[in-house]
Amino acid sequence: MPINHIIIIGGGIAGVASALALLRHNKVHCSVFEIRSEPTTIGGAINLTPNALRYLDHLGVLPRLLPKGCEVHHIDVISQRTGANLGQIDFDKVEKFKHRALRILRADLLDALLEELEESGVKVQYSKRIDSVLERDDGVEATFGDGSKVTGDMLLGCDGIHSSVRMNFVQPERKPVYTGIAVTYGFLDAAGLSDLLPFDSTTAIFGRFGTFLMSFYTVDRSQLYISVVTETKDMGSREGWLVRGSDQDALKDDILRRFAGSAMPYLETGMQKIDSWVLYPVFKLPPHGVWHSGQLLLLRDAAHAVSLSICMPPQGESVGLVLEDVVLFSRLVAHHKGKAASHIFHNYDLLRRARIDAAYKEATFHWETAKD
Repeated sequence: MPINHIIIIGGGIAGVASALALLRHNKVHCSVFEIRSEPTTIGGAINLTPNALRYLDHLGVLPRLLPKGCEVHHIDVISQRTGANLGQIDFDKVEKFKHRALRILRADLLDALLEELEESGVKVQYSKRIDSVLERDDGVEATFGDGSKVTGDMLLGCDGIHSSVRMNFVQPERKPVYTGIAVTYGFLDAAGLSDLLPFDSTTAIFGRFGTFLMSFYTVDRSQLYISVVTETKDMGSREGWLVRGSDQDALKDDILRRFAGSAMPYLETGMQKIDSWVLYPVFKLPPHGVWHSGQLLLLRDAAHAVSLSICMPPQGESVGLVLEDVVLFSRLVAHHKGKAASHIFHNYDLLRRARIDAAYKEATFHWETAKD
């Protein structure tokens, strides 16, 4: 049976990129539904690697991003204790990889994807909570909290690590687990600070009590993004994390304590200048989970939630893995025209599983080494 219409649950980066890739490769009509009332993404400024930029170029999105982000030739890796340069993560190989890296706000990336999708004739439908799924011989029917229904040839769950599709319809027993790691981040104007910074665009500072990342994220290098990855006690509930994150004085004091006595005075200067910090815990999914059931497939965080960009801030591979997922899947849909959804899902699993298992193993290593 030909694939003519795909239902996508989740209007974030994974869901919108999936719709773009499917339109580009297959001219398949996609309907995208998001539970939130407006475009929303969690996180600060991400480092898009050359791999990610090639996929974004393929999807037609890259020209919208280049005027907004800061090009990254390399990332300096520095010791907090001594201030010594421990090495570089090099992205300055344009002749080989076509692009350097790009540091940009996650919100700007999502906006660019949404603009490209809307120009392709698809608008995300917001305030849509999926309530039930009915699988039929001729496809799948989704019903939402407002009573509306939609039918399609398959359904993609792109709704994040706390995926309703996974927890209600694919593998309910597979629940997110706190890694023991949390990220605290903030933004500041670089005026009066730029001359003090001994790096071109981005530096990652490794210390005993966490990893400190400082990076420009605008094309004119006028704005700085700072994030700290630390071992943090589990707050036990969403409400507990909200309370912890709302105590701005405690967050700042904790960061200053962890990075006190640094050989780089600009660290404390930068931290003191930030008025508002955002805290969020990093969760993972148990490995080797089920990715598909019947006419339903999970993509990205809903399926495997490998956040290398969190556990090792410079890499930014989280978005790269998202784009690999969706482009590979769209190509399989094109290659297996007329095949059943289960056949396409099975082949996707066969091609993708080893890559994700390797990434999960690397992420787990970094989660553990990031702890005190």
